Amino acid sequence: MSGSDGDLRERLRTLRIERSPEASATPAPRRARRPMRALAALAGAAAAGAAAVLVFTIERPAAPAAAAAAEAPAAAPIASGSLIASGFIVPRRAATVGSQITGQLRSIQVTEGEHVVAGQVVAYLDSSLADSALAAARAQVRIAAAGVAALNVQHGEALRVVARGEALKARGFVTMASLTANRAQAGTLAAQIAEASANVAAARAAADGAAVAVGRHVIRAPFAGVVINKNAEVGEVISPISAGGGFTRTGVITLVDMSSLGAEVDVNEAYISQVQPGQRADLNLDAYPGKTFEAVVAAIVPSADRNRATVRVRLDIASLDPRMLPQMAAKVTFHRAPSNRETPR
Repeated sequence: MSGSDGDLRERLRTLRIERSPEASATPAPRRARRPMRALAALAGAAAAGAAAVLVFTIERPAAPAAAAAAEAPAAAPIASGSLIASGFIVPRRAATVGSQITGQLRSIQVTEGEHVVAGQVVAYLDSSLADSALAAARAQVRIAAAGVAALNVQHGEALRVVARGEALKARGFVTMASLTANRAQAGTLAAQIAEASANVAAARAAADGAAVAVGRHVIRAPFAGVVINKNAEVGEVISPISAGGGFTRTGVITLVDMSSLGAEVDVNEAYISQVQPGQRADLNLDAYPGKTFEAVVAAIVPSADRNRATVRVRLDIASLDPRMLPQMAAKVTFHRAPSNRETPR
């Protein structure tokens, strides 16, 4: 048994555990201790007479899929020579048409979607008081004109009296004092005529002002366009200023000039250097996918939004489509701007 024990000890000394270089660099996990227990059991079995030579190898577990993905190179950015930004279709000319005076809305002459021309009547306000004031002003004009006519008659008679007095004075039938009094009377009437004429002018000016006040009760379209919204109803009070706790309207309709439609997009300020006035772009509407419209950068608004870190860019649409509507969502793809080398001198 002594010889067998010596052989067993020799075999136990040659027993080893092979590890990979990565496993030797890091502490063995708790599961790696199990081969040591198996080794102790083997030693006991060898002491009982079972001789064997075993080589244990601990294999490193496979790396998780997430770790493999992390070690893989990051996806390269999309190789594209264009910049994409989102925005909306906006009109260059739009207005909320209201009144210059405060009044009650009597009637509305247009509806949503209706095309109107410049100067067309869109609504009427109640003008009862203004009509009465205009009638009174015109009456004052007639009164003043009648006064001028009466004074002209008196002045004409005074001039004839002066002429007769001068003839009689030459024959010695009229004294110089009487002639002088007649001449003074004629001069006074002339001055009264001038005053009355000025009163007529003032009365006419007042009548013109009253006519303008009446005209302000008629609301007209300032330019040709399409009515996109009706902001008030008949019976509501219209005022140029907001008052009345929300019960006073400041506009009757919203008018848009459809020929002035363009696009506005917000470009990240980190890429605004890639956008230049006159640069070509493609415009796509979410409402009509697959349809592309040509556009050109009209202007870059010289101000940035510090909350969103964007700069607004305005674009002109080369060919307007009747299907385009204000506030439609749009996506703009800017073409590559020419570099300094490509720019012709």
